[in-house]
Amino acid sequence: MTEKLLPIYVVIGTRAQLIKMAPVMRELERAGLPYDFVYTQQHKETIQDLIANFDIAARPRPVIERSQEAKTLWLFAGWWLGMLRVVLSSRRRAMVFSRGSGLVVTHGDTATTLWAAICGKLSGCVVMHVEAGLRSHNLLDPFPEEIMRVLTARFSDIHACPNDWAVDNLRKVSGIKLNTGQNLMRDSLAYGLEKVKDNPVYASRLRELGVPDEFALVSIHRYENIFRRKRLERVMGLLLRIAGRISLVIVMHPSTQRQLLRTGWMEKLTANPTIVLLPRQDFMTFVALVQHARFVITDGGSNQEEMSYIGKPTLIFRKVTERREGIGRNAVISRFDESVIDDFVANYRKYEYPPQQTDESPARMVVEWISRFVRGGSLAGPDCEGHGRSLASI
Repeated sequence: MTEKLLPIYVVIGTRAQLIKMAPVMRELERAGLPYDFVYTQQHKETIQDLIANFDIAARPRPVIERSQEAKTLWLFAGWWLGMLRVVLSSRRRAMVFSRGSGLVVTHGDTATTLWAAICGKLSGCVVMHVEAGLRSHNLLDPFPEEIMRVLTARFSDIHACPNDWAVDNLRKVSGIKLNTGQNLMRDSLAYGLEKVKDNPVYASRLRELGVPDEFALVSIHRYENIFRRKRLERVMGLLLRIAGRISLVIVMHPSTQRQLLRTGWMEKLTANPTIVLLPRQDFMTFVALVQHARFVITDGGSNQEEMSYIGKPTLIFRKVTERREGIGRNAVISRFDESVIDDFVANYRKYEYPPQQTDESPARMVVEWISRFVRGGSLAGPDCEGHGRSLASI
């Protein structure tokens, strides 16, 4: 007799979501738990590369068809309008969740995250929010991510949090709180490091890209850093200052690249002999760049997490971060203060730490909870706040 399981819908829209959820999807496949890979197409570029990078067997099923990803404000508005049409139509929602009411798994703090929670709830599904509970406690910084997190929590039934701090942030929010004790990025990075380790393909790839022997790796893409002209001027000026001390390899997100072209900064950076500009790379090439970099400059929360796990010195180009990983160890929040930045660049080696070692897999923990839930069992355990509630009690 075939076991009756609740349908599982894993909703993915962006590259960062796919990178972090790939280990969960691989664990679901390993455990023999069928799931629908629901794909919103918020991002399109390199998505297929990531699916191949992580050896994911499931094929993405688009919610809507778009010729381009939502990489400009106008394209995002058009994409979001199309997604709202799905939310407002019971017929279209039924097409997304075609196997009936089940468990919707949404991740992070993107527009796709919130869309999946709302659409799942309206379709009678139970919503699990993975990487829940992160907070800056400032709705405008980071924007719009903080708003997305707060709203998604309101539509979620199960909150899979990466640490005790995140669980505590949800103490006034209803639902079951689960604690993985670490972020899914640990599993993603471990998989990537294993693939590029001693692999001559990636060493050759870096040479082809013109990467110098000694460099700092830069990834800047946050809305507030590239679309606010005064902040962009500040960020670029500081990068030029750092480039006077060490070569920089800047990996540009498409939105960053467009802003640099629009504001004239692309020409200025290209003219600097100590700066190498690269288009966005696939995940494995990015991991190889991280391995060879002396330190990393980033405004991305995912990058902050990645670097904390391998102990890579990290300078965060933000005034505040909602993530705890690395702070007080390998990571320094610049606050765009020249004295803080100069000290970090001069003394980055003191922020080098050995890679964190653990046998625990947050992805495996999430899949264990999913497995219990879709079988109608209790989620009780020492890592669960919810008093053993099961499907019937949600």
